Amino acid sequence: MNNRPTLFALCLSCFFLASGCRTSKLPPASDTKTASRPETEEAFFLSVREQSFRYETLSARMQVELTMPAGKTFTSRATLKIWRNDRMQLSLQPLLGIEAFRVDIDPDSIRIVDRLNKRYLAEHFSHLKEISRIGFNFYSLQALFTNQLFLPGEAELPENAFIRFRQLPATGGYTLQTRDSARWQYSFTAGRDRKLYATRMTDTASDHTLHWDYADFRSVGTQFFPMKIHGEWTGGEAGGALSVNYSHIDADVPVEIRPDIPPGYTRVNLSQIRKMLEQP
Repeated sequence: MNNRPTLFALCLSCFFLASGCRTSKLPPASDTKTASRPETEEAFFLSVREQSFRYETLSARMQVELTMPAGKTFTSRATLKIWRNDRMQLSLQPLLGIEAFRVDIDPDSIRIVDRLNKRYLAEHFSHLKEISRIGFNFYSLQALFTNQLFLPGEAELPENAFIRFRQLPATGGYTLQTRDSARWQYSFTAGRDRKLYATRMTDTASDHTLHWDYADFRSVGTQFFPMKIHGEWTGGEAGGALSVNYSHIDADVPVEIRPDIPPGYTRVNLSQIRKMLEQP
């Protein structure tokens, strides 16, 4: 079987996760902002925020495993590099450490380079929001891969971020819920140990969902980081899963990210990629 289309699907699936979780409907944003909150709830939120993994640059090695809607599973070694709030890069190396695909993301756009077929995909997030149900941007993707709370569309949590969340009791901790100005809801579940164990997203206008769970927290310097991430998504009749097993994490070390497109590569669009992936 030709594995190239599926590897490109892996790149797309890692970042084009188009939805969140099924949760109870949240109150309108105005109600969430004006509701009074017990001081103990605010203290819990602030302690979860304080315990978030802190870094300016990040370099990680990992193994990724993708389960496609048909049930087929594909794996690849990968490296992840991040300059916080500036750019991130995922490099897939399925064989012998040789890069086959690369995903470059900055706050404005996403680019996927297919070295096997000498082609690339480049899209602006603004265009993707017009043609698809995506509920993420650069900052939320950065947060998903580094175990962070986030507010939709914002690079950092502002000082008064607490009033933008609704806090509900959950087994062993609390769930913090918020929403954007459109149809997306976001849910974060933290334990009483103040670690973030799950992030959920939901498109209230469809049945598309994403569950993003964290496990196996280990020390990285003086901080803790989840070495295992498991995501599951559904939408219509489609669904799949993505597992990330980090093998090594370095924070605040020099990283080099070159988002260049090699000369001679052909640009393709999403329609062309979809047709390629549909081929047997």
